[in-house]
Amino acid sequence: MYSTSYELMGVDTMFYHLLLMTRYLTCLDWDGVRNFVSAMPQTVKRLVLVSSIGVTKYNEIPWSIMNLFGVLKYKKMAEDFVRNSGIPFTIIRPGRLTDGPYTSYDLNTLVKATAGERRAVEIGQGDKLVGEASRLVVAEACIQALDIESTQGKIYEISSVKGEGPGSHQQKWKQLFAAAESN
Repeated sequence: MYSTSYELMGVDTMFYHLLLMTRYLTCLDWDGVRNFVSAMPQTVKRLVLVSSIGVTKYNEIPWSIMNLFGVLKYKKMAEDFVRNSGIPFTIIRPGRLTDGPYTSYDLNTLVKATAGERRAVEIGQGDKLVGEASRLVVAEACIQALDIESTQGKIYEISSVKGEGPGSHQQKWKQLFAAAESN
């Protein structure tokens, strides 16, 4: 295995997000995360892992359909590895991603799905949310999670709903994350 520890010296923040439909899902969603986390230097203050809604329900309908090739199972294994690694983390589980790039072979790619007027954000916990999430919203949620200390060690689901979103307004994100924890 190629070691990246030297190249990562001095790094204190890391993001891991990979969504690629391939027959090598175990290599990407499980082995990739395991190798990525294992190579992290002790200086990392937080890892933000982007996973997927439905990972705790991969044997239930309709999630079992999404899990035909093990994608949800491997994402759950990766989440568990991160949680047990001792590295400070936040896990973001978005719904079906919209707003391109359209790199997977699914309905969103076919219709070039966009968030449109769905810029508001719904955040939950307990793998209960369903729906779609704008890639822009997911990226902003990851950035905000780094600066909001209370998100450390937590797992959140996220989807985009109709309405105005929080944009990059940190106080609004704090309220969204806090509301998810109180439900």
